[in-house]
Amino acid sequence: MSAIPAPLREEVKVRRFVQQGDVSFVVKEPDKQEYYRFSVPQMELIKLFDGVHDLTAIVARFNETSELYEFDVDAAESVYHACKDYQILKRTKQEENVALLERIKDERKKSLIQAKGSVLMMRFQLVNPNKWFDSIIESIRFMWSAQALKLQAGFILLAFITILFNAERFAQDFTQVYLQTQLSGVIYIWIIALCAIALHECGHGLTCKYYGGDVHEMGFLLLCFQPCLYCNVNDAWLFENKTHKIQVALAGVWVELLLAALATMIWLLVDVYNPIGYIAFVLMTIGTASSLLVNLNPLLKFDGYYILTDWLEMQNLRQNALAWFSWNLKTTLFNSDDEKPLNPTPREKRVYWIYGTAVAVYMTLMLSFIAWLGYQFVYTQLGFFAILGFLYLAYRLIKSITGNWLMTIVQWARLHLWQGRKRKIRTSTGGFVALLVAIFWQPHLTLYSDGEIAADTHVVYSPANAFVVNANYSDRRKLELQTGEPFLQMASPELTILKQELEARQMELQGQKVAAMLENESSPQARLAIELGLVAEKLLSTEQKLHSLQVNAPEGNWSVEGLSPDLIQGRFFSEQQEVLRLLSEDGRYFDAIVDQRDVSYLSPGDKAKIKLNAQLSDVLDAEIQVISALAKSDGVEQKVLVRMVIDGWDNDDYLPVGISGEAKIYGEKRPLWQHFIFKIRKFFRADLWL
Repeated sequence: MSAIPAPLREEVKVRRFVQQGDVSFVVKEPDKQEYYRFSVPQMELIKLFDGVHDLTAIVARFNETSELYEFDVDAAESVYHACKDYQILKRTKQEENVALLERIKDERKKSLIQAKGSVLMMRFQLVNPNKWFDSIIESIRFMWSAQALKLQAGFILLAFITILFNAERFAQDFTQVYLQTQLSGVIYIWIIALCAIALHECGHGLTCKYYGGDVHEMGFLLLCFQPCLYCNVNDAWLFENKTHKIQVALAGVWVELLLAALATMIWLLVDVYNPIGYIAFVLMTIGTASSLLVNLNPLLKFDGYYILTDWLEMQNLRQNALAWFSWNLKTTLFNSDDEKPLNPTPREKRVYWIYGTAVAVYMTLMLSFIAWLGYQFVYTQLGFFAILGFLYLAYRLIKSITGNWLMTIVQWARLHLWQGRKRKIRTSTGGFVALLVAIFWQPHLTLYSDGEIAADTHVVYSPANAFVVNANYSDRRKLELQTGEPFLQMASPELTILKQELEARQMELQGQKVAAMLENESSPQARLAIELGLVAEKLLSTEQKLHSLQVNAPEGNWSVEGLSPDLIQGRFFSEQQEVLRLLSEDGRYFDAIVDQRDVSYLSPGDKAKIKLNAQLSDVLDAEIQVISALAKSDGVEQKVLVRMVIDGWDNDDYLPVGISGEAKIYGEKRPLWQHFIFKIRKFFRADLWL
């Protein structure tokens, strides 16, 4: 005798689901909040389950009443067992007790804040907001009316226009809040952002509740290691209207934009130095940036992704697209014989190709950037063992993301490099030749280092409080004078007056000394002689300063870095203030900053190639002239200055001092295998074990 299936549980929700013209039914199991899809004939069969008739009778009745579909007993049994596994049929008392125990276990797990999901998307449930949403939805239902939505859109547009008309103030406040903030400011911004995200998630939940869904889960989410909050609105699956689903997905962004618009109006009235103005500015910028740049990004599983899937009517788009993209890549590049993961329609193939490629490229770039930032931090701040730990974590992450891709590559290499006698001989011969090359070939060990253009410099300081009366150099800032000829003449009224006062005092003292000599007074003569000596020293010092007000051209070819002759004449400079700077036109250098552990591979005379950031095409030749004997600390790093002379530079070539660039330095000749060891030691920071 066949089984007698119980009817559907009363609390189970069933909704008709239309996707690309195909009709199916979605069933929600209320205990675990899980959703299952059944075809139209399966759902018609399930509706005949009544707890009285067995499967044989139900199948016979179905086949009699249905004109389009037909079931046999085996197919009906598979549907029945699926319903039992999904726990959507009425249960006996014993089954109810077992289900209750399972529900209690699930609640305990949730109370321990256990993570759900994968490494790139871990969820931690915090609260069940369904009752709270039920209590407030009726009082705010008017906010979803057409007129209210038009007013909200106008308010958001007005806020954007307000920002455009206050762009200068916005830029100043942005610099003050974000670019000049301290650690405490970062914490404040993070707290404000979390509050905004909480309201964002409430927008999803309340919109889902407005259209008849339930919301039983809100919590904390780590998506690609980015902390955020989430609200589970899977009940949107039960909505037959596609527009309602899109509105649920869009509601969070809409709430953030409304919050940003309100904050804009507050910011317009209150300065950011006021706590209220500060909070308003952060909400304004965070709400706009997170909504437009992050949440609407369809390549991550944020709101934009769900809007796209509902619009395309393609559920599990990301999972299916990546599976299809991966399968095509394996079969095309590596001749893999893996089975097709799915059988998409021509339209789905196009969408999967486009979306899968975009996600693969985006995730590769984003995760590579995150890995690069992490490695740079570990490399500069920690040591060898920390790098090993970081690489192990990166390996586990890559393995969890790529699945069996590593095995596919290994199998491909084994098939094409080691299967068969000829391939083994060819691979072995190639390996032996590579080993000989690594041992006997000795190319230059190349080092890369950042630096900037430099030149010999002569700084002219004002010897006293003085004015410039004459500047004898051209508007092209060139010193076209012979060595020793004056190119800058300054005048100091203070020194001139002081000289006159000292000369008058000197004449007065000399007269007093003559009078004392006539009266033969020895004591006044000695005192006056001392005073005359002091005055003479001051007078000599003053005359030297006056003489130094004339600045002569030094030996060599020089250019002037400073004001033009017309602008500098008549300008006042205080004592020891820089007047201008002379740059040598006889040569240019490139000052590179090299790690101390790499200096041992360099020596004066080694060649280098320099690529400047401001000159995208030219590559300069250079030669090491001096290696500094002193190292400079840069965190845990020790840096050494290496000065290189630029070969073939002519003073007619435009090469201003201070331009940054990168130098490729050709150091000692070493066997190729030592090059690999050098790169590995550098990568793992073998010089910094702890």
